[in-house]
Amino acid sequence: MKKEFVEALPELDYCLIGLQGSRMLGLQQSEDADYDYRGVYFATNRDLLSLNHQPNETIEGGSYGDDEIEWVVHEVGKFFRLALKCNPSVIHLFFVPQYNFSDDRGSEIVANKNIFLNEPMVRSAFGGYALSQMLYLKRNRGNSKRKEKHVRHCFRLFDTGMELLKTGHISLPLENKGIYNELGKKINQEGGLDELIKLFEERDREFQSCPSVLPKEPDLFLANKLLLKLRGL
Repeated sequence: MKKEFVEALPELDYCLIGLQGSRMLGLQQSEDADYDYRGVYFATNRDLLSLNHQPNETIEGGSYGDDEIEWVVHEVGKFFRLALKCNPSVIHLFFVPQYNFSDDRGSEIVANKNIFLNEPMVRSAFGGYALSQMLYLKRNRGNSKRKEKHVRHCFRLFDTGMELLKTGHISLPLENKGIYNELGKKINQEGGLDELIKLFEERDREFQSCPSVLPKEPDLFLANKLLLKLRGL
């Protein structure tokens, strides 16, 4: 973890922090790619129950530039709600190869990731995020590096989501990352968008119909029990 990142964080009761974004996925396009961190923190029970001060459920910041640091941390209650919906950025945090920080509470959350994972929400969330990337490309024609990034995101969401459905796991950093770079370059080629739209439709059908080992719904009882335990209640 970069020293500047530690200094930039507000003073909160963190339990889990890990690198995400292109550097975690292995898709960074340059040596000066930014560092994108995600994490979980605990608000005090006093703040949670007070009428005078409600804690921020999501806190973000950073310097937002090349070779700079960006971070987003969720209060544990919001993190659980997003995990139950299988939000991709939250779910990826469960599979980070090495955390920058994790205490006993963070380790217990990761160890119990299976109570959040469920087939319908993975199909909806990962497929929905992939669709949003493709819709951006349809609305914003023309050449740009940003569009290449949207293409890479679109198809890696299908692949990580499909691996999660089939195995209950996501391998990070991504294997065969060269495939995503090649797909990204297509957007700047003549007829590339039409080709990518056709490939998207094929991948979407495959993603929505692939077999899954995940349960049909999350375990809300155990998720709530775990949250109360971690809050000391």
